[in-house]
Amino acid sequence: MPSVLSKIHLLKISLLVIPLLWLSLSCSISVPEDITKELANLPEVIDFNYHVKPILSDRCYQCHGPDEKTRSAGLRLDLESVAFSKLKSGKRAFSSGSLYKSESVHRILHQDPEAVMPPPESNLSLSNREKAIILKWIEQGAEWKEHWAFLAPQKKEPPKSIGIDHPIDRFIKSRLEEENLDFSPKASKTALARRLYFDLTGLPPSLEELDVFLSDQSEEAYEKLVDQLMYTNAHAERLALDWMDLSRYADSHGLHADGARMMWPWRDWVLKAFKKNMPYDQFVTWQLAGDLMPNKNREQDLATAFNRNSPMTAEGGVIDEEWRLHYVFDRTETLSTAFLGLTVACAKCHDHKFDPISQKDYYQLTAFFNNIRELGMTGDDGNFGPLLPLTDEDTEAKINELNTKFSYIKKEIAATKDQLNEVYQYSEELLKSAKPESNLYLYAPFDQITQNKNAEKNKIKIDGIKDLSGGVVMPKIVKGIKGNAFEFSHDYDNLKVSNKLIPNLQWTDPFSFSIWVNTNKRKKGNTQSLIANKGSKNELWRGWEFYLDDENRINLRMINVLPTNLIHVRTKDTISLDQWHHLAFTIDGSGETEGIKFYRDGELLEKENLINNLYKSIIPTTRQKDKGFVDTERPLIIGRSYEGFNGDNGLFSGKLDELRFYGSELTPFEIKSVYSESLGENHPAEWPLVKDHLIRKNERIVSLNEKLKANRDEYIKTYEPVREIMVMAEMETTRPTYLYNRGNYSDPLYTVEPKVPEILPDMDEDLPKNRLGLSQWLFDKKNPLTARVAVNRYWQMIFGNGLVATPNDFGVQGQLPSHPELLDWLAVSFSEDWDLRKLIKQMVMSKTYQQGSITSHDLRKKDPNNLLLARANSKRLPAETIRDNALKVSGLLNTKFGGESAKPYQPKGLWKEKNNFSVDLYEYEESEGDEIYRRGLYTFIKRTSPPPNMLTFDATSREVCTVKRNITSTPLQALVLLNDPQFFEASRIFAERMINSKSSIEEQIKHGFRLATSRFPKEEELSVLVNLFEKQYQYFTLNRDKAYQILTVGRKPRDRDIFSVKAAAMTMVANTLLNHNETYTRR
Repeated sequence: MPSVLSKIHLLKISLLVIPLLWLSLSCSISVPEDITKELANLPEVIDFNYHVKPILSDRCYQCHGPDEKTRSAGLRLDLESVAFSKLKSGKRAFSSGSLYKSESVHRILHQDPEAVMPPPESNLSLSNREKAIILKWIEQGAEWKEHWAFLAPQKKEPPKSIGIDHPIDRFIKSRLEEENLDFSPKASKTALARRLYFDLTGLPPSLEELDVFLSDQSEEAYEKLVDQLMYTNAHAERLALDWMDLSRYADSHGLHADGARMMWPWRDWVLKAFKKNMPYDQFVTWQLAGDLMPNKNREQDLATAFNRNSPMTAEGGVIDEEWRLHYVFDRTETLSTAFLGLTVACAKCHDHKFDPISQKDYYQLTAFFNNIRELGMTGDDGNFGPLLPLTDEDTEAKINELNTKFSYIKKEIAATKDQLNEVYQYSEELLKSAKPESNLYLYAPFDQITQNKNAEKNKIKIDGIKDLSGGVVMPKIVKGIKGNAFEFSHDYDNLKVSNKLIPNLQWTDPFSFSIWVNTNKRKKGNTQSLIANKGSKNELWRGWEFYLDDENRINLRMINVLPTNLIHVRTKDTISLDQWHHLAFTIDGSGETEGIKFYRDGELLEKENLINNLYKSIIPTTRQKDKGFVDTERPLIIGRSYEGFNGDNGLFSGKLDELRFYGSELTPFEIKSVYSESLGENHPAEWPLVKDHLIRKNERIVSLNEKLKANRDEYIKTYEPVREIMVMAEMETTRPTYLYNRGNYSDPLYTVEPKVPEILPDMDEDLPKNRLGLSQWLFDKKNPLTARVAVNRYWQMIFGNGLVATPNDFGVQGQLPSHPELLDWLAVSFSEDWDLRKLIKQMVMSKTYQQGSITSHDLRKKDPNNLLLARANSKRLPAETIRDNALKVSGLLNTKFGGESAKPYQPKGLWKEKNNFSVDLYEYEESEGDEIYRRGLYTFIKRTSPPPNMLTFDATSREVCTVKRNITSTPLQALVLLNDPQFFEASRIFAERMINSKSSIEEQIKHGFRLATSRFPKEEELSVLVNLFEKQYQYFTLNRDKAYQILTVGRKPRDRDIFSVKAAAMTMVANTLLNHNETYTRR
């Protein structure tokens, strides 16, 4: 024991209370005997990171940690500069080598509840051992170290060990020797092969595969098996399973309606990437920022669907911006958990309580993900932008052909216009003879409103026009620009134009609209719809709308699906309140923003092209269960929109008059003519307008435009069936990012720039401040976390537990690494080439991995959690693997690689019980044919109602990034294995396989036992199973109806060549084997 501690004696202490510390007026201190005893049991050297910091973090940081808002007396025990500095009292919390001068010592030893630390009201206390650790650390010099995870990993030479060459084993052996332990004996070849198959493929070996390995007596047999398995589809599927948890992949949105989304093509991308062993840095970078790669390709865009796996809401009435930010925060926190191993989410509302991560750090990190155009409130079902069309080669070829033809026609039109420009020269005759040639669909002067006699149809008829009607409330008739006008002032005084009068128009259709407007409304957050057929969220907002925004600028949107597949054009000027204006728009059918023109009082207006990305249909749609989104009829609505979920119904307030709708693109000459006619004026025609009108109405131009329209119609027809997936796409204009007070979206305090947490190395100045730069920073050699976190996660996959037991938290509150030098050696090695296959092979080739899992009582007592790795871990298989195992053993497994999600057996009515809104996911419908027997990786995941049998075995609902599943043991798990239809059907088919394999009952059961466990049964085990068969045989002989009940479980037809009683009895044996501990346990 150190000399100072050995001479400690009692002394009366006087106290002087100051804001944080009390002042000792003595020259020595008293240490209770219980603490003195603990000193003798401490390690020879006390390490700050491993011994002291966990105590400070747990007991002290709440009041003296990183969070300024909860910090007391200005003392920080997480910073060396403050912890050793002079306090206001003149004392120091820690004084190197001096217990007496360290006020922390006086406080933790004090008996007075007013002075002791931690204070009683904190409900925290220090054990005698913890107090002894702090005292000894100070006495030894109080050496401070930065948190281990924030220091760059060092690749130290593995310790020398006689007869051991593998680097992993040399590190493990060195640690074992410190505890006077050694490796356990090597596992049997059978056990090792089974373990390897499960760890690398998630499937058991077939007996043929197992026998080939057992018969190979060469020294390379094991390595050959490793190499063989790592190049299989099954290995890619095993790796992808964990990645689905990490990426929070699901087939539904997760919130409110929890409707359907289509994301499985991204899962296929992950499978292909793992299959070809894409370097880990590239694999992650493409997923975080593939859309930002130079000369990007479609695969890189597709990879970014990783970021769009976050849950989304379709709840009507939610604040769009609030929920959009939720998605931004989710991506930020996923990045933190998955790649940094940090709990940055704890800094959303305040500075992190334990780790040196400030609230500003959190929001600076969110800035990397805050620049895509997406919705906060989506529709119940479907994918929402940004979207990536998943065209196949044939479709691409067809589109390229159409684009070539399109370019040719446009060039021909331009050339023809040039020719006509020379032909049409000024003449009085042409000037006087020029007449508008419009294709007028509807003219409504808004002069009269009449009650329809047939109230069953339309209650109100407008201007005597059959298919122009009002609703339950009539607009008020007032004086207009020409005769009467309609005044709108209520929620339901809108008008509707039947599709018989004006059909639903495609964006390839040229059309025009004009109306006189006098509005008295300008309200923040409220639009005013003049005319529209755009649907609401559950119709993808599909259609078009002409409206005034909350500043009374004129807007037109043509929408396939919000927020990205549309064109949006807006005027720069606003219109005045309480004044009549003639407003008009024309559309040329090009589907481009340049093809839209706005006019006010006959004059062309300057406009802003906000979004120009329309490539699919704008025909209104509705959702049908069996067909998905299909075209539907939707009348044009005047005076409000069809929106009903976002609090803005587009109610127009004011007067409207003289509505005209044309089935063609009006020329500027025609627009001016309409304006003049409304006023009863006859202005002289202007030659430039007349000339332009004559050229555009020329027969040759009209004919070429018809060809152009046919080409565009064919384009839509080709593109419309193409599926789309949600991906990332940066906006051209950077959206400002804010730090929000207490995380409240409505209380932004100040803007922040994209930046990584201050405690970590800075991004290089030459890196772009976007997601691509962020990913490049992740894989910078200076980053201390990325490689460690990845290595630890794959070590967990192979060995059952990570070298850091908290893979989601490498921070102060996380567990310390059991073998820090090994972790660092692996991390640095991995970062040299980011070769995942090489890393995993390195692990499974080690002696550490190949140990047996059976161990002595003494070893289990000394190291119950196997932290020292003196034996192999036993662990229950993951939920999906347990099911896959049963299917493989029975012969039911469908090994199809990739593709859509499958829907296996599930209790009837489960989705319906929880669903009120989703059309697609209202009722659960099992997959057809052998799709029902696909691997668990492909099981359809509905977040609010995950597959119950998998959830019972601790599968996640995929709502958040999960890098380590909980492992529970409950009676429900046994009930699933015994009674779940999938497992019972597997037992039935397994029984048939057993019966058809051998002649005698004993041999059949032996064969089944080996199929289930990979080993031969012991005599006692065989005897028990044969006895079970015989008893079941007797029972089913007397109860044939029960036998038939068993043989009808599941969809797979029974083998009618097998006697029903025998099949039923063997089914019970097979069911017992699938419930055998060795069947679902990896040893």
